[in-house]
Amino acid sequence: MEIYVVRPGDSLYRIARKFHVPMDQLLRDNQLPDPSRLSVGQALVVQFPAQTYTVRQGDTLSSIAQAHDISLRQLLRNNFGLSRQAELPPGQTIVLAYQQSSKSPLSVNGYAYPHIEPALLADALPYLSSLTPFTYGLTADGGLIPLEDQRLIHGAISLGVQPLLHLSAQTEGGGFSGELAHTILNDPAIQDRTAEDLLQTIRSKGYGGLDIDFEYLPAEDASLYAQFVGRIRQLLSPMGLPVLAALAPKAFAAQPGTLYEGHNYRLLGQAADRVLLMTYE
Repeated sequence: MEIYVVRPGDSLYRIARKFHVPMDQLLRDNQLPDPSRLSVGQALVVQFPAQTYTVRQGDTLSSIAQAHDISLRQLLRNNFGLSRQAELPPGQTIVLAYQQSSKSPLSVNGYAYPHIEPALLADALPYLSSLTPFTYGLTADGGLIPLEDQRLIHGAISLGVQPLLHLSAQTEGGGFSGELAHTILNDPAIQDRTAEDLLQTIRSKGYGGLDIDFEYLPAEDASLYAQFVGRIRQLLSPMGLPVLAALAPKAFAAQPGTLYEGHNYRLLGQAADRVLLMTYE
């Protein structure tokens, strides 16, 4: 794979000829809405197929994957947009493998609302390691607020993507609440209810792990929050299920602000299996 930076006088046809790759592949890989409008300085991904297959009458994605001993997920990953096709027309060229190989492992998680468009979900899933439906909030007594997540879970599992349950201190009104989190973190009985609901939901729906995301915590709850994460981890570890903690993007330990003061990096790093840095702030 190469990253090519568009120069004055370039056209998509000229770039395709330069690298000996089909124009339609450049279009797909770079999701170009108008191939005639390239900008100087624009970066284009150029991939080099090592093995291709020409579709025959009666072929399906499953039959092609099975015949060439690759997963359906890898076949979709090698051919962006293939998941949107209702049928495979004879003569279509499909990439089975590319010349480049992975240099190092990379885990990619995606958050998705239950109402995500099916086509968008289908496009993204082959490239994800895990999918996290957003979100299971909490009631005042620690119960989980229901989420219509089965479509997302089934879609993830069908392609070998790990579904993660997202637990947040969101109220039934839909907003993050530091007050709700404070109540839960300071009442072991409420936490018992949360732990019970989590275990039941994870088992019944087939989740492969948990992402805990409590935001707007006061500084005095920082250690209690880490203890809560550690408690849930002890519950899920025997089942082989990882617990992640989503962290506000702190630049230094004592950083002031409602997003940062309740997140102690050292304690949460010890309590969770992995952490997720929310750098969009």
